[in-house]
Amino acid sequence: MQKNPETTVAIVHGSIELGKLDQNIQRIEEISEKAKDEGVDILILPSMINGVPIFEIKKNLRIKRSAETIPGRTAEYLARIANKCNLYIVAGPILERRGSKIYRSAFVIEPTMNIKSIVSQLHTPLGYGQGSVPPIVFVKNASIGIFIAEDIQLPELTLLMKMSGIDLALFYPYPQITPEKIISILKTRALELNVMVISIGCTVKRKNEEIIFVPTTIIDENGIVVHEILDKTIKMVKILIPNIHRRELMTMSTAYKKLLKILCKTIMYHIKGT
Repeated sequence: MQKNPETTVAIVHGSIELGKLDQNIQRIEEISEKAKDEGVDILILPSMINGVPIFEIKKNLRIKRSAETIPGRTAEYLARIANKCNLYIVAGPILERRGSKIYRSAFVIEPTMNIKSIVSQLHTPLGYGQGSVPPIVFVKNASIGIFIAEDIQLPELTLLMKMSGIDLALFYPYPQITPEKIISILKTRALELNVMVISIGCTVKRKNEEIIFVPTTIIDENGIVVHEILDKTIKMVKILIPNIHRRELMTMSTAYKKLLKILCKTIMYHIKGT
C-alpha cells in the first residue's frame, strides 16, 4: 500500500475561558471529534488551554495563576482525547511547575504513547525557568519548530531550525504584540526557514468578558498570507504538510551534525548569559 505523501494538520483557533479547565477541555474534545471525522493527523491547540494565564494580560486581573506538572491534569485529559480520536496533539504553552521553577511549556501527545515531548520557552522574563533543549519536536511524519513568545526574536534559534530541516514552524505570541507585527515577523521567518509559519491565536475570556484577542495567521514558505482568522468564533483550519523528510536530508553528514551541536550549545550559552 502506498504511503500518504502528505500529513494533514489542523490548527484550532480557540476560545479560552480563564479559570475553567473543564469547559475548555470539553470544547477541545468536541473539535477533536470533528478533526477525527475529517481525517486530521496532527491537531495544534492554542496556549493556556487549562485556563491559567501565562502572560500578564490585564492589570488587576484576579485569577489564581497555579502551575501544574507535565504530566498532570491537563495532559491526562488531552491524552484521553488523543487516544479516543487517534490524534497527535500539540498543546500550546501552559504554566508548568518543575521542581521550584515555573516554565512556559508546550507539549506533544501521541495517540498511544501519551506525552512524547515537552519544550519550554528559551528567552524568558525574570521569574521563569529557561528551556534546556531546542524547541523542535518530531510529530508523526513532521518536524515542527515551536517559537514561544519572545523566542521568535532569536535569530540563532531560527538558524538552528533551518539547519535541522523543520517542516513547519509554530508561533505562540505574547499579548502585547500587534497583528501587524506578527505578520511582519512571520513573513521574515517563513522566508528564512522556507516553510509555512503559523501564529496560533485565540480569544481569552474571563466570566464571558473578552480579555484579549489574538488572530490566527498562516504564512506560506514564500511569505504570503494564505489564511487569517480575525473573528472571535472557534474555528479549525486544515493544512497539508508534504512528507519530504527535510530532517533526514539536512542532517545526513557528520560535519552537519557537528555544526548543529555547536550551534545548539551556542544558543544555550547565549540564553543563560542574558
